[in-house]
Amino acid sequence: MKVNIKYIVPFIFFIVYGCANENIDLIPPSIEILSYNPMPVDDDICSSQEPVVFQLIGGGELSFDAVFSDNEALTQYKIDIHNNFDCHGHGGGVAPSVTIPTVDNQTLDWTVLDIHDISGQSASVFKTLDVPQNVTAGNYHFHLQVIDEAGNDSPFTNFHSLKIKNPLDDVSPQISVQQPSSSNFSVNKGEAIRFIGQVSDNRSLSDGGNGVLYLAYTDLSSGNTFTTDQAFPFDENINTLYDFDFEYIVPQTLTSGSYRFSLGANDGVRNVAPFVFFEVEVN
Repeated sequence: MKVNIKYIVPFIFFIVYGCANENIDLIPPSIEILSYNPMPVDDDICSSQEPVVFQLIGGGELSFDAVFSDNEALTQYKIDIHNNFDCHGHGGGVAPSVTIPTVDNQTLDWTVLDIHDISGQSASVFKTLDVPQNVTAGNYHFHLQVIDEAGNDSPFTNFHSLKIKNPLDDVSPQISVQQPSSSNFSVNKGEAIRFIGQVSDNRSLSDGGNGVLYLAYTDLSSGNTFTTDQAFPFDENINTLYDFDFEYIVPQTLTSGSYRFSLGANDGVRNVAPFVFFEVEVN
């Protein structure tokens, strides 16, 4: 009997390959949250509504009770807390990257990177995380992650937002503008836009070290937001009022079209002022 080799070889390869892959673990571990304290709420984060947001205050705490499980074997879990001041992961923000003056009552950004080894197919964990007393106010990300021995994880599960207040000050500053006198106007490339106004607050704008006034703009055709070089940190000489008067030269390289310019400000503990917007047609 004549046997055709070209049919036998693929069949043998299929058997060997199939048997070799039977023991490969591709199933990610799971996280079951039994309780949170405080309980999360629905809240606005970076102009988007999120269903799971933890509202906290400096000196408070966030705790959770969780069960980690895997079909084979767990290896570690990680807690990651970091600031989301620039709204990363939410379409981009407008907070400027400027050097803020060092002051006596400097706030502390809450940062946690806590990694623990675990083993077995199941592990129960209760954890309490302390918020710094003089915390920098604002939005933060909270990520709880578990990994098994094969390196599997579920990177986008249990990724939530924190909204944190500083106990010394939860009042946002306010921006008032005298010029431009209209919220809708047109300007030519190379021309200057003059901004005159005042930032006011209930306490010193510099107390805490995060105070700044800044200008940004959004290209309405693309939705992309850009900061400008017009940023004015509040040093210790600034009290509850800051008068501003500056010009922004519209770049020649800017594409003609519709833009939204925005004046923003943070106070010393980083409470965010309501933005002042201008709809600008660049010719």
